Amino acid sequence: MTTALSERQVSIQRQMGAYYTPSSAAEYMADWVLRGDQDTILEPSFGDGAFLRALKIVAAKRELQQMHVRGVELDEPAVGAAVSGQLIHESEVVSGDFLAQPPHPVDAVIGNPPYVRLRHVDSAARSRALAVAHDRLPSGMEPSGSIWMPFVIHASNFLRIGGRLAFVLPYELTYVRYARPLWQFLGQNFSSLRVVRVFERVFPDILQDVVLLFADGHGGRSSTVEFETYEAVADLALHRPATVSTLDVERIVQGERDFVRALLAQELRDLLDRLAPITRPAAEVMKLRIGYVSGDKTFFHPSPETVKAYKLPRGVLRRAVTTTRSLRGRGLFTSHMPSYDTLFHPASKGGLSAAEADYVAEGARRGVANRYKCKVRDPWYLVPGVLTPDLILSVFSSTPLLMVNDAGCVASNSLLCGYLSKGSDPALIAASWYTSLTLLECELRVHSLGGGVMVMIPGEASEVRIAMASTSEHAVLIDQRLKSGDIRGAYELGDEAVLRGGLALSDREVELIRDGVDVLTRWRESAQ
Repeated sequence: MTTALSERQVSIQRQMGAYYTPSSAAEYMADWVLRGDQDTILEPSFGDGAFLRALKIVAAKRELQQMHVRGVELDEPAVGAAVSGQLIHESEVVSGDFLAQPPHPVDAVIGNPPYVRLRHVDSAARSRALAVAHDRLPSGMEPSGSIWMPFVIHASNFLRIGGRLAFVLPYELTYVRYARPLWQFLGQNFSSLRVVRVFERVFPDILQDVVLLFADGHGGRSSTVEFETYEAVADLALHRPATVSTLDVERIVQGERDFVRALLAQELRDLLDRLAPITRPAAEVMKLRIGYVSGDKTFFHPSPETVKAYKLPRGVLRRAVTTTRSLRGRGLFTSHMPSYDTLFHPASKGGLSAAEADYVAEGARRGVANRYKCKVRDPWYLVPGVLTPDLILSVFSSTPLLMVNDAGCVASNSLLCGYLSKGSDPALIAASWYTSLTLLECELRVHSLGGGVMVMIPGEASEVRIAMASTSEHAVLIDQRLKSGDIRGAYELGDEAVLRGGLALSDREVELIRDGVDVLTRWRESAQ
């Protein structure tokens, strides 16, 4: 597209899962796809026609007169615009769902499929997508996935032996669990695989981190994938990669985050390998779980004014932490927090007092009892799974925050709760957590959303490897750094006691780790 997108256009594109491709990236991919004058190229979701236009430009430069382009598009206005703009002949267009089209042989497929989740499409489209995946993948496809994955699979059904495909895909291709069977499929059906990631945002108007997938030699097999990174889209045409790595497909299938690891210097990767046997995954130290789900934040977390108005007894109000924001600038210990939210949590036995009954009746009048999470429990007003964690960890943040829960707070599902085995010292675990190595591990193992926000879900956070401290004496210094708002400084403060003192790392090795954090943070925040 030649102009910036309006807010309305962006909103419509997001609803459809459609992110139109800039001309520079499209021409780079078209240049790779086009091999000869007799090529038949398929664009399975041509949208604004970026790839149709790019194919015409590249063909004209090479003086390819017989190139044959076919296209499929679900959006009828987009079909009309492409035909009227002479990007494609009307006879070569199918208006409809690509996943419903029977395969016909082509030499190459190029495109940028929709990124919409299966749960957001109608039941017929969802059934077609799952059927496509089931036909080619032994394990099928998880319903939590996105429709771009069956697009890639179905596109390969059209390819002749030796054919190729080039797709713009969301960055999650490189790490989400539901994409692992796709990597196995690609390795078993193509002789050459390449993934390209560009630091500069490919979509200037939309927060969507993407990669370019190139699969060649349909009918062959490959055990590796070449991974190239570029600083800018303009560097693609010059073939000026910043880094080039060869990754093992089987490791990706097994869930290793090698696409992130490849961004680090080889010296640092070697250091991490040496440290692995002497560090521990968080799962060995604590059990991480999402906090309780109330079903209605306002009702179940009454304000002081509401508590006073209904004369709610102190015994039914639990001290609670409900947001990451409430952790910032509060130090290392929840006992240092100046105030807390409260959770309305009456006893499960013995009935309600008059004040409690009045408040519950008010909730019912407001429709709280009919909220999704409330109506499936009995009684609706009793929040389940309310436990007191030893540690509280932020879920959404640019840099994770961990606090020792010495105030005995409960925590909502906006936070992670850490539970230690009997006899474990929460302050020692916290002192171990705050090192640059932990921060690097978070960057390596925890995914992020658009805008660079890190999302600490239990499964990924449990894999973060921690160097265990021998003492928590420096916890007071970490507390001071956190209170001052210097979160990164709090992590670096632990380096002296834990990394240099405990693991005997050299200054050079500590700097390597810190540099690695900077590199991965820069890439994570590139989608902002």
